Amino acid sequence: MKSIQQHHGRCRRSTRVFRVAAVLATIITLALDPVGASARPRDVYPIGGAIKVEYDETGGLDFFGNATNPESDAGRGGRWQAFEKNSSIYWHPRVTDGHAHQIGGSIRDKWGELGWENGPLKYPTSREVAAGKPGRFNNFEGGAIYWSGNTGAHSIWGAIFGKWGNYGWENGRLGFPTSDEFATRDNGAGQHMEGGEIYYSPRTQTHAVWGAIRDQWVKAGWENGRYGYPTTDEVNGGDAAGTSGYEGKCQSFENDVITWNFKNPLYAKSFSSVAPGPTPQLTIFNQSKYRAEFDNAVNQWNSKGRVKVATVGDREPVLIVQDVNIGDGEFVGNYIRGLGLRLNTYYMDQPYYSGDRNRNVLLHEMGHALGLHHSCEDNIMLARVTERLQFGPIDNRSYQAMWGAS
Repeated sequence: MKSIQQHHGRCRRSTRVFRVAAVLATIITLALDPVGASARPRDVYPIGGAIKVEYDETGGLDFFGNATNPESDAGRGGRWQAFEKNSSIYWHPRVTDGHAHQIGGSIRDKWGELGWENGPLKYPTSREVAAGKPGRFNNFEGGAIYWSGNTGAHSIWGAIFGKWGNYGWENGRLGFPTSDEFATRDNGAGQHMEGGEIYYSPRTQTHAVWGAIRDQWVKAGWENGRYGYPTTDEVNGGDAAGTSGYEGKCQSFENDVITWNFKNPLYAKSFSSVAPGPTPQLTIFNQSKYRAEFDNAVNQWNSKGRVKVATVGDREPVLIVQDVNIGDGEFVGNYIRGLGLRLNTYYMDQPYYSGDRNRNVLLHEMGHALGLHHSCEDNIMLARVTERLQFGPIDNRSYQAMWGAS
């Protein structure tokens, strides 16, 4: 009986040990797998090659997290891989010497809207980096995408991208783009910026519009209104403002010029010394030693074909061109309506004024005699002596407005 009881006792103790082990196993299982028996271990995708180089350089696991897909084929022979923390890495062997680049967040979303690497931007050529003021950007083969908290993410490319760069990118007056590029009439394009707009057309090329001039242009109907596309950028004025220097801004458009902060209009027939008639005429008697410069000005203004600039002897000329020498004078050339043009030899005989600058003086003063007031840079009628010898857009428009097209 003893042996049987001992056997039974061993059997009972063995059963209790088994039950305790089972309970412990269940507790351990629940602790390690809180979601239950249906959970599966996460796949771990390898990261290698050029993508691994960019992964490590950009911040590795802390920045990207784990890969969420295996390295996969991309357009035109490239490769890509996505990661947990809202970034991807793209690589192409012929882009940036085979270096891969990270792209993520809102910039990646915008890139995706445009067709990823098969769209107009193609592959990234930089990872996402900080902009010059609060914001981020990626460069691409075909342009860039810029993001800021105030503007969102927007693509920019082509001629508009180049013009924006001329003005200092996001750090310049235009700031971040606030729209993507959009189509306009006659195969043109436009893009809105924080500080203005940039517009392009094949005929007028690419120009920025901002400030008070932009406001007047917009009020008139943008490129579809009375002014049309911009044909120049805004330039500084040349209207004299006494000791304070020069004032005014100008911008030319297809159909007109918009000016800002000028005391005078850009032209007035009443300011001219032209005799009216079927063929308006300006009669001049030249007493100046600057004969070649005078002849050049006569020929250039006559080439416009409406007002006849006639040179005569001393038989009752309308204007007399004469030399003066005034060392403390504030003028190089001077026009007095109905009397003449004065050329200050004190300045014009200095080496600085020889050649093209002296020719510019004669062209400019004769322009006054034809009715043109001071205008802006890139024009003969700028109020400062330059080497410019060709009529600018405002010169041409002002002349045509007074006297008609040739």
